[in-house]
Amino acid sequence: MTGRLSKTLLLLLISLVLFADRSHSFTTSNQGITDREDVGAVGLSVKVMSSEYCVGDAELDGLRLKVRLIYTNKGSEKIILYKGSRLVSKTMISRNFEEAAARHFEINSSQTQLTAGGNECYRGAVPNKCFVVLAPGASYEVEGIVGAFVVRGDAREITGAVKSGEHVFQVEVVTWYESNEMAKNLRARWLRHGILWFQPITSAPAPFSVEQNRRVVDCP
Repeated sequence: MTGRLSKTLLLLLISLVLFADRSHSFTTSNQGITDREDVGAVGLSVKVMSSEYCVGDAELDGLRLKVRLIYTNKGSEKIILYKGSRLVSKTMISRNFEEAAARHFEINSSQTQLTAGGNECYRGAVPNKCFVVLAPGASYEVEGIVGAFVVRGDAREITGAVKSGEHVFQVEVVTWYESNEMAKNLRARWLRHGILWFQPITSAPAPFSVEQNRRVVDCP
């Protein structure tokens, strides 16, 4: 593996996901937030702002994308969401929607994300600028950089990479980086302003394409 590929690997493993050329959403319940069984639901959609292919080695390129994550409150209660909810913790790629539904994955990759909002985010009797309060039907958008490995010239099957053509993907996004105990304490403190959301959210399968004849650049 060349030095340039090592650099690309480091950049891409920070956040791994693929893009959708149209948006899809998946609704997740925030279990355990209150004593009620159905306290709300959040949908997640993904839109691509731009994309580029990064130089790898003789066999691999990196697909890196600037994406917009769109969170929508689909429940009947106000939702408090951490604004830093942009990191992908898992990416699942399948050949088509049928295989995705059957959980047959070309790639099923998990990553560890280490970050925190800092103590200034968790003080006070009301949610501060680190959070957004979503009324029922309201949305919040945040940008992120995500990517995946693609096979150079479709030369051969390589574990952890996909060839050119059509695929579908699902991603899991982290929405809380502190302990569940802290989340429950904040939930109780802020309950009159909304329900603090702290569970990861998984998107529905969405399509993407890998170009065979692509322009590859040396990504910074």
